[in-house]
Amino acid sequence: MKKTLLTILTLLLALPAVAQTDSVARKWSYKFHGFVNPVVWADSRQVVAGREGMMHFYPKPVELDGNSQDINDEPSLNMLAITARVNLAVQGPDVLGAHMMGFVEGDFTGPTDATINTLRLRHAYIRMQWEKQSVLAGQYWYPMVIHEIMPMTQPLNMGAPFHPYARYNQVRYSCNLGNWEAVAVAAFQLDNKSKGPNGGSTEYITRSMVPEMNLQLRYKGERLFAGAAANLLSIRPRTLDLNGDKVDTRYNSASFSIFGKYRWDNWTLKAQTLLSDNLYEGCTMGGYLEDYDAMSNTFSYRPFSWTTAWVDFSRNKGKWRPALFLGYGLNNNFGDTYSTTETAYGRGFEMKSLWRVQPRINYIAGHGLSFMFDVEVTNAEYGKMVSDTPTTYHFVSDPDNRPTNIRLILGAQYDF
Repeated sequence: MKKTLLTILTLLLALPAVAQTDSVARKWSYKFHGFVNPVVWADSRQVVAGREGMMHFYPKPVELDGNSQDINDEPSLNMLAITARVNLAVQGPDVLGAHMMGFVEGDFTGPTDATINTLRLRHAYIRMQWEKQSVLAGQYWYPMVIHEIMPMTQPLNMGAPFHPYARYNQVRYSCNLGNWEAVAVAAFQLDNKSKGPNGGSTEYITRSMVPEMNLQLRYKGERLFAGAAANLLSIRPRTLDLNGDKVDTRYNSASFSIFGKYRWDNWTLKAQTLLSDNLYEGCTMGGYLEDYDAMSNTFSYRPFSWTTAWVDFSRNKGKWRPALFLGYGLNNNFGDTYSTTETAYGRGFEMKSLWRVQPRINYIAGHGLSFMFDVEVTNAEYGKMVSDTPTTYHFVSDPDNRPTNIRLILGAQYDF
């Protein structure tokens, strides 16, 4: 009897601890996901790209050799599986009245071209979600990347350079007011860096002491998602002038975006237009010019901005899912007069326009396996430099320098 009573008493004393452990355990959840997606592609000519050519921007210009042969008119073939991805989502007990979530994701594209095929951190953030407000802190999509409308093209650029593509460390605050949502972001560079006198570097923004600021207003309806964004980037390209004296000249640039998505039946239409002033870091077009005045030993800055627009029309149900991506970009400062003392930092300074047509079809085989085939046609209209004076010049259209690249892409993806 004594042994029985002792056993019952021990169990009774242990029940609160077991119940508490079970209660806490029920509040924790772990979800592990990822995919493997080998991709093979062929280009009809040499291209401006990153990650062994997978991150395609546009074709290289026509460059003639001594026999009037275009040295960039050379096809290429490649295959990679570096975008294979793994992630872990963790949800835990509420803290400060907020639902908690932690998310970590990596792939094997490497943080730079030199480190390709090594593990790279894609996302790593904490999110606190209240009833109408949320705060996200960590590495997440660049603020001008609207992930709800991201075109699902292959292989790595996801519509770039027409659609931004990057991830930044940031603090993001969101407030929901019915169907409307306001978003404010303070972001910091890492993998995607500004260009400047010392090449690509995060030092230009860190020593400005101002993070990249972004404000968005979004509408979320049953079928329609739409919004607008404004972005401010402040950089300090130099700390010393050519005499070694300290300078504090900054370049502040503003960019704007309008975006939307509409779903009906089995179809989805996505679109975005972007006025990009120095958004090179987001894998888009545009940048800035630095001018040096030898008389006063001072530097000044001005933009070369681009306007880009794209639409993506796709079927979102069924085993066969056709889609079409269309993109167009225009250099807003093409034809302007430039000084020979100015240096351009960015992407697309010498180009007038850029367009892309990319039809694709996906086949959903089932149980996580799918196959994709894209045909990507990209045309770049390069300009020709014309001297106005010994110290000034401008660009004009060059009908002999409008190369087109045709990229054929075949891929497979297995989700788990």
